[in-house]
Amino acid sequence: MSYIGIVVASVFVSNALLTYGLGTMPGGNLEDAGSFASALALAFVNTLASALLWLIHGFLLAPLGLDSLDILFFALIAVPLLKFVARTASISKSRILARTGNRAEELIVGSLVFGIALLSSRSGYSLSEAVVASAASGLGYWLVEFLLESLRERLELSDLPYPFRGAPAMLISTGLMALAFMGIDAAFIKGLVS
Repeated sequence: MSYIGIVVASVFVSNALLTYGLGTMPGGNLEDAGSFASALALAFVNTLASALLWLIHGFLLAPLGLDSLDILFFALIAVPLLKFVARTASISKSRILARTGNRAEELIVGSLVFGIALLSSRSGYSLSEAVVASAASGLGYWLVEFLLESLRERLELSDLPYPFRGAPAMLISTGLMALAFMGIDAAFIKGLVS
């Protein structure tokens, strides 16, 4: 598949939030979930983690026949790596990088980065394809967060029947959005951009 196909498939067809439920943070601080700093944190942390974990899988686990231990190794390596990235970004003088570090800490808890890195390593991509897919997954996650926040604001202003206000309306809307995103068939994309 071409890089354009990988990007489109990662953003829409295999969306981390809508397809796999990765990165959901119930009760978390989502006030800046749709911000540019959030997108920057996602792309940077996903790319770094996926590249490192792809290398470990390809050069350590697969040659030794330890493929079944990849989840354990990924957990042991990803969490300290991401905490290091978060702390390094947090002590930066740049406001965006500091917010990126704070967002990376939330993403660790939400398991988004861990899940995307694991999916990337198991998909059979080359290193460059895994990096592109991971960055695109971060972009897709950010897009859905942005759309859901806009939708939530719109629903608050709508005159809905009382039983549908709040969580029920968001649940129905999120389900419809997931159906729309998954309606883009991976085979169609492969034929379109190959």
